[in-house]
Amino acid sequence: MNVLATLGVGADGVRAMLIDPPDDVLGEAGRLEPRPTMASSLQVAEPALQIVWWPQRNDLSPESLSRLAWMLSAAGGGAGWLVSDGDEESPSREELVAAVDGSALRVEGETALDDGGFALHVAAGEE
Repeated sequence: MNVLATLGVGADGVRAMLIDPPDDVLGEAGRLEPRPTMASSLQVAEPALQIVWWPQRNDLSPESLSRLAWMLSAAGGGAGWLVSDGDEESPSREELVAAVDGSALRVEGETALDDGGFALHVAAGEE
């Protein structure tokens, strides 16, 4: 799986922040230059121009989405991705879209991933 390449993360030399990435993404991240920074959860992550987060269903609270929006804004209008790898603990597309709807984020696009997962491209600011 080449999730980061599919999303274009790190392609422009910008250091990305990966939040709770699955193990198979770590190898891909190690090949990027500059290497992304990692955080085990949104609560310990820092603002970055590119943030990729693999949330679980219980992570999709208004407070969490507000924090992600703040981190993207604080970085000067960064780009974010909410990734579902398609396992049963990952939120469905509909759950992600519903969580973003009415939050301080807006959906910029959607990308299908090789493994049956998908990513919502989000940015700070309501539609």
